[in-house]
Amino acid sequence: MFFGKKKPKDSPESSKSEAPTSIQPNAAKAEPWFRHADNAKDSLQHAYALKLFASGLSFDNTRLDLVDQILSCAMMHRDQGGKSAPSSEKKEIEGMGPYGKFASAYYAWLRDLGNVKVALEFLRQALAFDSKHWANHHANAIFKMHLGAKTSKKGWVELMRLCGEANNWDLAQQAGLKARELDSSDGDLDTELKDLAAARAMTEGGYTEAAGTEGGFRKMIKDADKQKELQEEETLAGGAETAAAPLERARQAYEANPTDTNAVAKLLQLLRRVGDFDALNEAKRVALAAFQATSEYRFRMFAGDLEIKAAEQRVDERRKAAAEDAENEQLALQLDEANRSLQELKLAEYSERVEKYPTDRKRKYDLGTILFRLGRTEEAMAQFQAAKDEPRLHADAAHNLGLCFHAEGWFVEAVAEFDEALSRVESSEREKTLDMKYDLMLGLIEGAKAEKDLEMAQRAKSICSEIARTNIAYRDIRDRRREVDEVIGAING
Repeated sequence: MFFGKKKPKDSPESSKSEAPTSIQPNAAKAEPWFRHADNAKDSLQHAYALKLFASGLSFDNTRLDLVDQILSCAMMHRDQGGKSAPSSEKKEIEGMGPYGKFASAYYAWLRDLGNVKVALEFLRQALAFDSKHWANHHANAIFKMHLGAKTSKKGWVELMRLCGEANNWDLAQQAGLKARELDSSDGDLDTELKDLAAARAMTEGGYTEAAGTEGGFRKMIKDADKQKELQEEETLAGGAETAAAPLERARQAYEANPTDTNAVAKLLQLLRRVGDFDALNEAKRVALAAFQATSEYRFRMFAGDLEIKAAEQRVDERRKAAAEDAENEQLALQLDEANRSLQELKLAEYSERVEKYPTDRKRKYDLGTILFRLGRTEEAMAQFQAAKDEPRLHADAAHNLGLCFHAEGWFVEAVAEFDEALSRVESSEREKTLDMKYDLMLGLIEGAKAEKDLEMAQRAKSICSEIARTNIAYRDIRDRRREVDEVIGAING
């Protein structure tokens, strides 16, 4: 509401129920969730960590100090191709604490950062459930999302109202002007913009509060500076050019106290966002120094991840060079060497992490993947078998375990693992399901050849036909269809 003006009936916000006025944060209930979330984040379980953070926020909405950790985790989830939040998990969080609707909406956005509709729902719920500080902190990023999308007039008006409700006057006015650019004849919009300006004049900087307070206007200036810092640091949609000011502040905070883990984490996050050679080298030095000073292993892992990223970039460079000059044997050898170095680096890093966190199934899964790529199949199998104990890893671990059995020539066991994987994978993961069915088909074909088993061959043909009907261009499915027909013919004599 701007300056006493009611929202129009068609405003999305007007249909939302108001939050109870009696709810209070419960830090005691929230803290265990935040502690587990931090452990999950350090273990690179990004989706699970986001769920735990949101669970804690459902009890305590005051922990804005966690926002950098949460956003870092959300961006890593996004960058690694993470999926949006399942409805069941959103509903679970919504029913937990008194701020459940806010926390659930935030969780939904964190799992789907590029979704404008989900971002707006988060803003609505943050404002409805006494979490204006969260809405205001993220408003700048959400505004940038609108700039990058084909936003309609209705979308800009909605964002204007939400930013105004959050007292983010600059963004509210900019959103309103964007809406007016799309329809300059809307008199009601002009009225809302005037009301917005009036509301801003009354409240911006706390004039009404400061007028009767000693030193009030000095406090206003400090608050304005702080808000500017917060907006500068909101770099979800930004890059190196937008990170300079917050990066310098983060350096100063770190240099003032190199053992302050929050200061270290913020500096590392900003350096990684800048992402150039010098910034990443600085990040590695800072992370290793922080590990030595604090013994917090997450900083050691951060440095290791940077090394892996650099090695992956070298492989990409070698691959491009080799592709451009396919006849150059020296370039091909350099590509092989870069690949070998990358796998050995990953093996050393992941082995150390499994040793450090022996009960972390995700780390075992990652180590198994590297061992399998290096041809150390028996060792990989042990890691995948352990990873199957984690429900969220079960399908992928069973799939990879099936690949290990197949590589060893144990086709019956491979087929059993592929079947198990398919029984645990979500039907919505179409491409993953096709991969599993294809590998199952290969296992059945090889098993049929080895055992002269007609039933296995006929089942392979059925799966081959199913894949072809789904995607006739999938891999070499046409050739496999001819192969399975030959196998059946050979068995029948």
